[in-house]
Amino acid sequence: MTALNELARADILFLNWRDPSHPRAGGAEVFCRETARRFSAAGAHVTVFTARHPGSEPHSVSDGTRILRGGGTYGVYAAAARHLLRHRHTYDAVIDCQNGIPFFSPLFTPRWTADICVVHHVHQTQFDLLLPRPLNTVGRVLEKQVSKVVYRGRPVVVVSPSTLEGIRRELGFRNPVYIVPNGNTLAPASHGPAGSADDPRGRTPAIAVVSRLVPQKRLDLLVHAMPALVHKMPGVRLDIAGDGTELPRLRALATRLGVSDAVTFHGRVSDERKWELLAQAWLTVVPSVAEGWGLTVIEANAVGTPAVVYDVPGLRDAVRPGHTGWLLPPEADLAGGVADALAELTEAAARERVAGRCRSWAATFSWDDTAERLAAVVLEEMSRTRRHRHSRRRPSDLSVIGSFRVTDGNAMEQVLRQALRLTDAWNRCGDTFRVLLHGCDEVRAARALRRLGVRPSELTLASRQDVLVGTAGPQSESDRTTP
Repeated sequence: MTALNELARADILFLNWRDPSHPRAGGAEVFCRETARRFSAAGAHVTVFTARHPGSEPHSVSDGTRILRGGGTYGVYAAAARHLLRHRHTYDAVIDCQNGIPFFSPLFTPRWTADICVVHHVHQTQFDLLLPRPLNTVGRVLEKQVSKVVYRGRPVVVVSPSTLEGIRRELGFRNPVYIVPNGNTLAPASHGPAGSADDPRGRTPAIAVVSRLVPQKRLDLLVHAMPALVHKMPGVRLDIAGDGTELPRLRALATRLGVSDAVTFHGRVSDERKWELLAQAWLTVVPSVAEGWGLTVIEANAVGTPAVVYDVPGLRDAVRPGHTGWLLPPEADLAGGVADALAELTEAAARERVAGRCRSWAATFSWDDTAERLAAVVLEEMSRTRRHRHSRRRPSDLSVIGSFRVTDGNAMEQVLRQALRLTDAWNRCGDTFRVLLHGCDEVRAARALRRLGVRPSELTLASRQDVLVGTAGPQSESDRTTP
């Protein structure tokens, strides 16, 4: 039985700043929607509480999930606290999604409620861009000092190794931390190989960006790069899809630089149009100051489009340099980096080789897997709070990959199902097993496996990629070649 199925009939509350219908919805809202709908499909009773925006209803139902809206941009926190106090005995677990400022759900729930904090990325350096003084200072204090006290000992879910490093280094959290990466919503239609009659990319260099247009995304850097790109590659075009506070400024910038004919602003687009724009592009470019993960990168990879990004938190996890895109040093010239990438993609055969690796990488992520991994964390915390049971393993950011062969694979499968934690992972090929043990080093992993009666033939620390994709194993041979 999967962790999701074991949540059947549990009452789960998701707290998230916005819901997907919000005009400024982003990746955090996609994460909340995709996991909540899968929890609901598995039989859990799911409620999502978010801010109410103009034109929205106070309550609605979507994909079997009850959505409650209250308060505004900042009033949602007080509204959520009132809801928790009013229904404090209703929920078995609260998934508190932190978008800079969390909901501090442990203050309003009984001690037997499982409170899980989800952190997409650390906002300490971004509050100056997002909030005026003195609210920027208030935001930093709430995210760091206050959160560290309120969530002490509670499990924290992060979406990438970069976010894990951020909450350790910048926030000083000592909580047990679980990495649950974003999934990937594959394009609804397949696209023919480059060079074929069905090739959507064609011979003209094209860049497509699908993003919220807000300061921290730094799309002005990409528009500033367009004059140099047009000079080097006449005919190059840039498609920007999305809406936000930066849209008027970006339009004006394109006009002032004389590249209006090469830059098209599409505004907010449908999912179908998003996939079409990404599939037609040679490249996507994400010049953000930092991300929690890089959902737009993986979405572009899903249709075979590589990415150019800066080597910053989150994006360095989503891009495999030399395979699915290019990592630029933070101080690098964006125009030069993009021009070099486009030059490598000039030949149709080169574009198709990179496209194959991009699709392979994107296929390792799914929202089903994301929901399953999140459900495992929820179940473990529910068990801990109700039975006061503690794991033998102390919180650690290390993970270990081990492989071993047994004579009776079916018997070992039953042992692993009963003995391993839900947040560990394993897969089986015949009588050979591959396990991923979270929160331990090689010595402690060897001891744990010896208690199961096995001696691993291989035992190594897991890489960032191992932690992200679990026990799926290495990519295909074509994925190991360079562009």
